[in-house]
Amino acid sequence: MPTTNLNDLRILVPLEHPGEELPLVRMAATLAASRRGVLHLTHIRTPDTRPVAHAPQLLERAAHLAGELGIDAFPHLAENDSVTTGVQEAVARWDCNMMVMGWYRQLGKDAVLAAHNRALTKAVDVDTLIYRVGEFSPARRILVPTGGGAHSVVGLQIAHDLSRAWGADLEVLRVARDRQCRPEDPLLARYCDQLRQETLLRLQLLDIDARVTVVPSQDVISPIVSRASADDLVVLGASNDWRQDEYLAGSIPDEIASQIPNPVLMVRAHHGQELELGNVFWEQNIRLGLRPTDKWDAITQLVDTLVEERQVPAALRQTVLDAALGREHKSSTALGHMTAIPHAPIPDLPAIIGALAICPGGVDFGSPDGQLVHYIFLLLTPQQNYRNYIPVLAQIASLMRISRVRAAFLACQTPAEVKALLKQPEKPQPHA
Repeated sequence: MPTTNLNDLRILVPLEHPGEELPLVRMAATLAASRRGVLHLTHIRTPDTRPVAHAPQLLERAAHLAGELGIDAFPHLAENDSVTTGVQEAVARWDCNMMVMGWYRQLGKDAVLAAHNRALTKAVDVDTLIYRVGEFSPARRILVPTGGGAHSVVGLQIAHDLSRAWGADLEVLRVARDRQCRPEDPLLARYCDQLRQETLLRLQLLDIDARVTVVPSQDVISPIVSRASADDLVVLGASNDWRQDEYLAGSIPDEIASQIPNPVLMVRAHHGQELELGNVFWEQNIRLGLRPTDKWDAITQLVDTLVEERQVPAALRQTVLDAALGREHKSSTALGHMTAIPHAPIPDLPAIIGALAICPGGVDFGSPDGQLVHYIFLLLTPQQNYRNYIPVLAQIASLMRISRVRAAFLACQTPAEVKALLKQPEKPQPHA
């Protein structure tokens, strides 16, 4: 199935009632504007549904509205035996990499299970957003409760795009669930701090600036419901218990959405294969004993490694180098634990490309813990990939926290030994 990457965002917007879903069109157009995207506004007629009067004209009106917002929108009227099959065919025909649907009633388990939404999200494997709204208006604040899963990654990026488009505040909420929830408990305080640091790291990797709030609670739902203000848009990523039979109903996000009156954007990420580090960093792209003069030289040498190994065309060397150095100028990519992950989004890149350097003498990357960096993982990523490269970054960050793994990398004498560690990394142990 198509993925959300490269230079454009192609959004399928299924419209059950084209004349009544202009708020949905406005939301989809706002998302498209943030990523130079286009809309495919699609109404599907089936034998068992009542025809919508003047459907072609209503679709044209919706496309005109998107055009007034600066977005190319293409109206499509299709016929099929079922809405689900029609949407599947539309996604394939227009090579769509996102779907934005509307939900105009109160979310509830029985209603959702009986709705087209369930069948569509189950059958169409692209990033899917379900927007519950009355009248469309830009939010003053966007609240993103997150647990750190793949759906939350997409939700964070979507929320960030909307916050920039609207000039809205962006707040990320983590709930530290604890059965006792005693404020004086030092372990609870430590847990809250760990969640905060983990979230800040994820936001740093996503290059997102947002307020992070950590709330200890005996349950997950109530602090999120109480935190939502009247003017908020609440962005909910699907929880990990959204399985094949129930993407929407009965989950924690579903319960939250049913208890708040706010506009809600529910996000389900495309089911992609998580990339393994051994499939990103190949032997020919690993450099041992690198001794750069500074971090700028280190990044330059790694970009040149990719050019030398024909992973990056020589004609694009300066473009890639400028992107990587520009990202580093924004803020240091050092994560602590002697590790840095310089990374840059590159237009038209078909997949993630990596290069790895081990620097015995260390390099000053401005690390938050003040240590020199010995392990530099350079990642080039597709410009609009919401999803796949963040798990790679997280794998690196998790792996390099382990002291014995760092020692093993430093002791490697060949790229093959490094690759073997990446393919079969040691599992974290307490106090490692």
